[in-house]
Amino acid sequence: MLLLLFSLSTLAQNTPYHLKLLAVQENGGNYTGSDADLYLELIPGSGRVFLETYPLTKMDTQISTRFAKQIACSHFKLHCEKYDFIYTIKAKSNIIGGPSAGAAIAALTTIAVKDLSYQEDITITGTINSGGIIGPVGGVKQKLEAASQAGLKEVLIAQGASQDLVSNETSAELIAYAQENLSLKVEEVADLDEVLLHLTGKNLSTGKPTILENSAYTKIMHSLQQVLCARTDKIKKDLAEDDFNATKELEESVEQKQQSAENASQQGDYYSAASFCFGNNINLKTEFYDQKNISRQSYARLLELVERKNTALEIRLDQEEIATISDLQAYSIVKERIKEVQQQLEKFRSKEIKPMEWAYTLAYAEERYFSAVSWMQFFEMDGQKFSLNREVLQTSCQEKISESEERQQYAALFLGDQPLQSIDEKINVAKEALKQEEYTLCLITAAQAKAEANAILSTMGVSEENFPLFLESKKRAVEKVIAENSAEGIFPILGYSYYEYAAAFQEGEQKYTALLYLEYALELSDLQIYFPEEKSYLQQQWGRIYLSSKAAYFISGVLCGGVLVVVLGMLLRKKKHHH
Repeated sequence: MLLLLFSLSTLAQNTPYHLKLLAVQENGGNYTGSDADLYLELIPGSGRVFLETYPLTKMDTQISTRFAKQIACSHFKLHCEKYDFIYTIKAKSNIIGGPSAGAAIAALTTIAVKDLSYQEDITITGTINSGGIIGPVGGVKQKLEAASQAGLKEVLIAQGASQDLVSNETSAELIAYAQENLSLKVEEVADLDEVLLHLTGKNLSTGKPTILENSAYTKIMHSLQQVLCARTDKIKKDLAEDDFNATKELEESVEQKQQSAENASQQGDYYSAASFCFGNNINLKTEFYDQKNISRQSYARLLELVERKNTALEIRLDQEEIATISDLQAYSIVKERIKEVQQQLEKFRSKEIKPMEWAYTLAYAEERYFSAVSWMQFFEMDGQKFSLNREVLQTSCQEKISESEERQQYAALFLGDQPLQSIDEKINVAKEALKQEEYTLCLITAAQAKAEANAILSTMGVSEENFPLFLESKKRAVEKVIAENSAEGIFPILGYSYYEYAAAFQEGEQKYTALLYLEYALELSDLQIYFPEEKSYLQQQWGRIYLSSKAAYFISGVLCGGVLVVVLGMLLRKKKHHH
C-alpha cells in the first residue's frame, strides 16, 4: 500500500501544468486567430529546458522559451536549478512563432515551480522582457476572437499598447470589442506580478520597493564626486594661467554641465554629478591640447607617462583581496577604466589615427586614469562575503557570455546583425578577457552586452506614445532588484549608480539613453546569483551534521520499517497457527 501511495503521489506530481496560447496567422492577406495548448512538466534535474512542438515551430520560439523561463526564475527568485523543464506546445496548424508566448511561458513556469492553484480559463498574450515587464504583440483582435471560441473567460494584454499592429485599434477599442461582441473580459497588465495575480489570485509582489541607500556608498561616492568636480575647477584655473582662450561653445557646454552637476549633487545624486564633471574635464583638456598645437612626439611622451602610472595602478589593483560583491564591483569598475586607458594608447600608436584625434585621445586617457584612481575608494566598503575564487569567477564569466550571446542572436533574428555590432564587440571583449583569465572584467563586459541586447528586445512593439509608461515600468523593476539586494546587505554599487544616472536622461530624445542605463542597472544589480555565499566554519560543520542527521533518520526509518514488517509477519503467523 505504501508503494502504491508513493507511485500515485509521483504520478500526481508529474501531471503537466497547462495554459492556453493565442496566435494569429495570415491567409491570403487576411488574418485569423487560433488557440494552442502549452504544457509544462517538471522533473528532477539541473535547470535544463526542453521544448517539443506540434507542428514544428520557428527557432525564435525555442529561444524565447528559454528566456521566459530564465526571467521567471530570476524575477521571483525561484529554485529552478532543482528541475528540468519540459515544455510542450500543441497547435492546430503551423502558427506559433515569435516571442508572443513569452509571458504565458514565464507565468506557467512560476505556477509550476511554486505549485500554485490557478485558473486555466485565463491566458495572456504578450512578450516577456527583462525585469518581468510584459511587452505588446500584434494581432490582438484576432487572438481575442480565438480565445472566445476556445471558451476562455479572460485575456490579459500588455499595458499601454496604443495600437494593435494588425488591426490598428487601440487597447480601449479592443477591450470594448471583446466585452460587447465576444463576452470576453480583457485586462491590461504591466508585469509578471500582475499576470500571476490574475491567474492565481495571489499577490506575489513584495509591494512598493524601498531602496535603502548604503551610507558607506553615499559617503564614498560624494567624496569621488567632490574630487572630480574640484578637478574641473583646477583645470580651468591652470588653463587660465596658461593664457588659454576657451571658445564660446565650450564655455557654454562647461557651464551647462557644471549646473547639471550642481543640481544632481543637491539631490544626492553624486554619481551623475561626478559623470558631468568627468565630461567637462575631458572637453576642457581636449580644447587646451588642440590650441597648444604640440607635435606627435610630445603627445607620445605624455601618453607614455600615463601608461606608466596606469600600469602601476593595475599592479596595485590585482593585489586587492576580492571577498565581497562590493569588492568585485570596485575591481571591475577600476579594471574597466584601466583597460580603456590602454585602448587609447593603442589607438594613438595605430596608423589609422588622425592628427585631429590626438588631443582627445590624450585628454581621455589622462582623465580615465584619474577616475580609475578615484574609484579605488570603493574597496573600503564592507559587505557580505561570497565564494569569489578564480574557478567560480571563470564559471560566472562563461555563463554571462552565453546569456549575452543568446540575447544577441535572438535580437538578430528580427533586426539582422548590422544594428548589433556594438553588442558583438562587447561580447568579443568579454571572450578575450576570458582567454586572458581576467574573469571579473569578462563578467561585467558580458553583462553590459546582455543589457544592451535587452534594451533592444524590450522596445520591440512599444510606441513613442507609450514609451514613458514603459520606462516607468522598467524603473520599478530596477528598484525592486536593488531594494531586495540592499535588504540582504548586498548593495549594488554599479546598479545603483546607473539607476541614478538614468534619471538624468528621461526627458525628450534622451529617453532611450535612460532605458540603456536602466538595463545596465537591472543586469548589474543581481550579480550575487552567480556566486555561492561563503559559509563560516560553524555553518559548514552544522551543514555536515544536518546532512548526516537526515541520512541517519532515513536509515533508521528503513530499519524500523523492516523490523515492523518482521514483527507483523510473526504475529500474523502466530495468529494463523492458533486458528
